[in-house]
Amino acid sequence: MNPIKISPDSWMELCNLTDGSFSPLQGFMGHRDYDSVVETMRLSSGAPWSLPITLDIPELDASRASTLSLSLDGKQPVAEIDVEEIFRVDAAKDSEKIYGTTDFRHPGVAKELSRSPLRAAGRVKILHREETLYPETALSPTKTKRLFRDRRWKTIAGFQTRNPLHRAHEYLQRIAMEVCDGLFIHPLLGWKKAGDFSPRAVIDSYREQIKNFYPADRIVFATLRTPMRYAGPREAVFHALVRKNYGCTHFIVGRDHAGVGNYYKTYAAQALCESFSDLGITILALKGPFYCKKCGSIVTEKTCAHGDAFLQSVSGTQMRALLSSGKRPPQIVMRREISKILLGLAENRELLIEEQP
Repeated sequence: MNPIKISPDSWMELCNLTDGSFSPLQGFMGHRDYDSVVETMRLSSGAPWSLPITLDIPELDASRASTLSLSLDGKQPVAEIDVEEIFRVDAAKDSEKIYGTTDFRHPGVAKELSRSPLRAAGRVKILHREETLYPETALSPTKTKRLFRDRRWKTIAGFQTRNPLHRAHEYLQRIAMEVCDGLFIHPLLGWKKAGDFSPRAVIDSYREQIKNFYPADRIVFATLRTPMRYAGPREAVFHALVRKNYGCTHFIVGRDHAGVGNYYKTYAAQALCESFSDLGITILALKGPFYCKKCGSIVTEKTCAHGDAFLQSVSGTQMRALLSSGKRPPQIVMRREISKILLGLAENRELLIEEQP
């Protein structure tokens, strides 16, 4: 049988299953775990897990195959799966529970509905390690835990992002460095919707910040290779569990973690994370932040007494709109050193992601 062609998304998830990033998962989910996660945000074992991790395969009769070869180009096998079962999902029905909507305009819903409903479950084995984007940042959980031990950090705060650094996120990160021994900055480099910031924009901005503004001995920087789901609260739980696997003791969840548009309520991600008593990682549920014209600084609703008339939002969406039109964001919301890098990428049409498969 010829190898089954898998997507880059599935390849990333396969790698995460083999290096411990997705522990306690040891392979792609079967129907029992899938159904349990969709309905309860827990595996059939009872362990917390909020998003399905499944391998979609083409519509073919593979029911009698005990092992399937997997390929990125349809020719050269890069991995294989010991098939435990093949089952079907109802993505349209399940999207309501996973994403809170069936609206095709939601990028996570649209992505899921584009996949084959046929899923193969089982443990996987890598046969050939493909080259990866920014390989120097692709640290495994084993490597990050070793780094944390070598630095004698007992408390580590994880920070998830898909955007370049702006001053609001810098504010949150500095709070975490006050609370914990170290900060693990872990931007996501997988699939993102068209119009989001490119991987280079994200990485170059953080390299500038770490080089010139952060204490290097308090930071570990690596990248997480997994697709964005834009699943808001459920994705916040997923991101926290993954960072626990990397050795974090704390995880920052802000105002609209992994959100998109107006699909999720403000701070819904924090509420869902804190509803679990057994995540195994402490949630740093930080408010805001905003820029207050009267205070003259980045603040949150917990530290500022002024109303909406004085507050200016700081968000990735806002930064994209300014930078992509060639405008420099005010220094109060983005450091000039970083906006200079991003404007250079905008000139070369490298700032934003084009449409992806």
